[in-house]
Amino acid sequence: MFHLDLEKEGNVVTIDFVENDTQLGAKWAKALRDEIDKGIELPQPDRLYNLNTLWSEQSIITRINRCIDKVNSHKHFIDFKIDGSTMTQEDSNNLHHAFELMRGENDVPNEFYLEAPQDVKEAIEEYNVLIHRWEDLVIREPDGTRTNRPSAGRIVVHIKDRPMYEMVDGDWDCYTIESDPGAVCINYCHKGKPILDIIKDDDDVVGEDNIRPQHRYSADFHIRWAHGIGKGDKWKPRFDEWWQRNHNFMRNLGFERDDPRCAFGYGVVGHLVNSPVVEKARIINSSKILGVRYS
Repeated sequence: MFHLDLEKEGNVVTIDFVENDTQLGAKWAKALRDEIDKGIELPQPDRLYNLNTLWSEQSIITRINRCIDKVNSHKHFIDFKIDGSTMTQEDSNNLHHAFELMRGENDVPNEFYLEAPQDVKEAIEEYNVLIHRWEDLVIREPDGTRTNRPSAGRIVVHIKDRPMYEMVDGDWDCYTIESDPGAVCINYCHKGKPILDIIKDDDDVVGEDNIRPQHRYSADFHIRWAHGIGKGDKWKPRFDEWWQRNHNFMRNLGFERDDPRCAFGYGVVGHLVNSPVVEKARIINSSKILGVRYS
């Protein structure tokens, strides 16, 4: 069993979770135990999305623009900033594309990232986290409309210098768009953008090279409180239309809709031990990830 410790109003609250009895679940759990045994370090301890009131759209935009200023003060790279107190999905897509160009692969960074001083590297990493934080603020409809309904929240755990491992046949069997609240999922841990996110974001600036279903895993993970996007029929017409419209294009890139290696959805590798409703009520307003343990 694993234990995720959080800081809440000066106290420690703990969430218990276990791996699933699947091929990838077992491999991910071993990777996580190995990292804990080495002495785990979490460089992004504030990645609690929509589980406290510390972040607003305006504060996220302010921080994104500050990161852009920091990057451009080293060497001009990003040609735009977000004006005003709101941003659009198109803005987010453009910001993410710029990140891919700045950062490169996690294990093989590009020249811009390698030459940047440490404070600029940190700004680049924060910039990416802020984009995802914005995307998690509210629920989106299949037509791209951002509602006023807050998303259910999630916790993202990223471990410093953790190794990545190539996925093999059988690992993709745990991918689903119909996950339940309380699912523990592996993080997308390499350059690119998964197909589900490209469809959700209506991303037409991603670029062919960045259409990359997940092919590596690490000990990194996130805990979701939302139902999988495929629960019910709301998103099915959108998925069907996109695949039909892009069938030849995707086939030419080597992707078929029914191929498990498309990694379509969330790679579910574990689940909470206790009720996700009860656990969310316990940890709401937590502000920091303190660590991960196992017993």
